[in-house]
This record gives sequence, structure tokens and C-alpha cells, in this order.
Amino acid sequence: MEVLSQIREEEVISLLRKLVQIPSRNPPGEEREIAEYVVEKMMSWGFDARLVPEPFPNRPQAVATLKGSEGQPTLVLNGHLDTVPLGARERWSCDPFSGDVKAGRLYGRGACDMKGGIAAMMLAAKAVRESGVGLRGDLILQFAVGEEKGEPGTKTLLIDKGYRGDWGIVLEPTSLQVITAEKGLLWLDVEIQGKPAHASTPELGINPIEKAARFITCLREYGAKIGEKKHPLLGGAVCTATMIEAGIKENVVPGSCTVTLDRRLLPHETLDDVEKEIQEILSDMNTRDPDFEGKIRRRGEGFAAAEIPINSFIAQIVKENVKRITGKMPEPSGAAYGTDARNFINDAQIPAIIFGPGDAADAHTYDESIEIRQVVECAKTLVLTIINLLA
Repeated sequence: MEVLSQIREEEVISLLRKLVQIPSRNPPGEEREIAEYVVEKMMSWGFDARLVPEPFPNRPQAVATLKGSEGQPTLVLNGHLDTVPLGARERWSCDPFSGDVKAGRLYGRGACDMKGGIAAMMLAAKAVRESGVGLRGDLILQFAVGEEKGEPGTKTLLIDKGYRGDWGIVLEPTSLQVITAEKGLLWLDVEIQGKPAHASTPELGINPIEKAARFITCLREYGAKIGEKKHPLLGGAVCTATMIEAGIKENVVPGSCTVTLDRRLLPHETLDDVEKEIQEILSDMNTRDPDFEGKIRRRGEGFAAAEIPINSFIAQIVKENVKRITGKMPEPSGAAYGTDARNFINDAQIPAIIFGPGDAADAHTYDESIEIRQVVECAKTLVLTIINLLA
């Protein structure tokens, strides 16, 4: 197909390098400059593009649209503009905002997660428009803020602003696999009460750190139990103690100890049910030890797992197009982590897949990078998909 020749590696490198060179770390939430750049670039290519100041006026999102002759159906391509912070700068062997290219890979913060996907969707849309292929349906490109902190960027675009469609593709790094399911997430703070005392006479107090240690031991048993039930794409549920905080001074038995839990949910689980499971552990420990007292607080809202059928229409179309471009048919896949695809599936009831260039193992790392070939192949796959669905 002639339109595929318009996806050129040199243009992919040029655009992706520019995107990487614009810092968009979150925190602190510095997406404005890259959102403004995306709008300017899409407008220069003839798209209707605009900034969206909701939900954060100082951190605008961006949307670009290409109208079809009939206005339906509609395909939404989605990517988030924010990246995680750099971490220890001295651990980077390259400039994290350089966009350097070495051995077929482009380096820099956000190259993999997920400016490679953003570059692919921008260039795919550009290629379709410039090809002159007549579209019946509409194409919407969403450039969201706040994904790295679980903020409601994509949800706002879908629900509050009405940038909706019949299908969604979230361009997170999947190594060009087509993901149709993702785990949910609930963070819980479990505050275990103690009784302060001088550390030289600990018998006069109640040490919550020791009780937290017993609680964590119980969590291991709980984790093994919930891990027994397997989802065909997601494996088992997971519960991990990720933070512990206690104490005000070296010689004081603490008054409390807080253990933070990261609980990953399967599609059949609810947030309330998971919280009840942890409460049952605390109640059982109190029965065995009257001095044990624990209270649960949710940290953030959390979100349920999301999935669509493996053989759903959008998944099948993209899989077939991946095979046309790469010669390989993607295997059914799930994500152990969460993405904004849940906002499409759970909040907007729009069938959506996660599909994009880059290996998720390279996300959030020092010397983050992406294979340029995958960005090119992703863009070409999107071109075919846009034409299949909207022409």
C-alpha cells in the first residue's frame, strides 16, 4: 500500500527526538510545553488541534481530530504526555533529554514510556491525511496528562469533554503485542497501633514494628492464597508490602507503624472485597493478640481490572495488521500493570486495546530507550488500522 511509504524512519527519529527533548516529568507535572508543541505540530499538518485546560488549567491536555465524510464510526488513539522523573541523574550514561540514537535505538526519558507511541500515532495520522484516502469516520488523537500519577487526564477527555469513539487504542509500550486485559490496583495504608515507651524499657510499651512484622508474615500466606486463582492472560492476583514507616527518634518505642500495600486485582475482584480481605486478616490477628490493633486507609481511589474479549473486533483488526507489517501474529496478552485503557473500558464502555512500540521493561529505567524499528512498524500498523476502520 503506497500510503505506508510515507512512514519514513528519518521522520520518526526527528519527531521522537523532539518529543524526548521536551521535559514532561510528573511529578512535578510539566506537560504544558509538550502539549503546546503537539498542538502546533498537528495544526501545521492540517489537523483541527487544540489545548484542553481540564482537569488542570496549568497542565493542559491536547486533542487533534481528522473528520470523516460521515462522522462515524470513530477511532480514538491515546497516549500520555507525562513521564516519570529522572531518578539519580548520575546513573544516566547519556543526556536524558538528548534523544541520542545508537545502534538503532533512541535514548532519553520517556522514549519508551510513551513518546515512541505518541510519535507513531502522530505520524500515522499525518500519513493517512496526506495520502488523500477518503475517510468516512472520524479519527481522534488524545494526548493526556497525569497518567504516571493516576490522575484523571484520559478520563476527563472521554467523559467530561466527550472525545469518545467506537474503539480505542492506548499506545503504551507492548513490544507490538495486542493487550486486551489489565490488572486493577488498590493501595492501602495499614496503621498498626503501639504504645510509646523509652527504648531502654521496651516492656513498658507495645512495639508496633514487631506487630507489623507478624502482619507482613500473614500477608505472605494471603499472597500465596490469592495467587492460586489464575486469569488466562493476567496470572494470579498479587499483594505486596511496599513501604513501612514508624518512629520519631532512635530511643523511643513508636506509637504506630504504617505498612503500605500494593494490591493488584483480577477482573472478578472488587476494591471493596479486597479491602474486606485485609480487614479479615487484621481481625484474625486481633483475636489471637488483643494488643494488636490495625486500621485501614485507602491511598488514592484505586481502580478495577479491565478487559475485553480476546477475539474482539478491534483486537483482531490490529493483530492482523501487525502480521501484515512484521510477519508475526501477536499472541494473546495481558498487562500486570494499569493503563488508561481502563478509562475506555470501565468508565466509557468503549472497547480498547493496549498496543504500542517499545518493551515495557525499558520504561522508567536509567538510559531509557526504544527500538526505532518498532516505532516505524507501529506507525504502519496504525495506518492500516485507521484505513480498515474508517475508510
